[in-house]
Amino acid sequence: MKKLVLLPPPLVAIGLLTIAYLLNKNPPNLQISPATSGGLAWLATGIALSISAFLQFRELSTTALPNGKPTQLVTLGAYLWTRNPMYLGMLTALIGIAFYEGTLAFWLVPPAFFLIINQHHIPYEEAKLSDIFGDKYLKYAKKSRRWI
Repeated sequence: MKKLVLLPPPLVAIGLLTIAYLLNKNPPNLQISPATSGGLAWLATGIALSISAFLQFRELSTTALPNGKPTQLVTLGAYLWTRNPMYLGMLTALIGIAFYEGTLAFWLVPPAFFLIINQHHIPYEEAKLSDIFGDKYLKYAKKSRRWI
């Protein structure tokens, strides 16, 4: 199994947003798209998706923490069409913030988040779920996509 995940994904997102904010405060503030309040819809959609996915874990009384030990395999709700709706929700929210801000610093956050989560967190979690749930997880993984 891969190394233990050190930073929870929400902290990865917050850390990247903090870096973008600090970079954005210093000239040149590179506006690469119009700042639009339409980003708030993306932000709200992403938050709603993440919360709904988190509530699936609570309903089944299992952990949503990457370093925790799951007792149930969650396959309902958004998990029917993506194995990582919480991460997809966070990514969608970060895209919303990028639309809202419109600057290069904030547009770098979603791809950075995607790369970190896709290359580090998800492989760790997939290996862990495969070890714990075996064929049940492997069958589920074949039916649903990693992202969308």
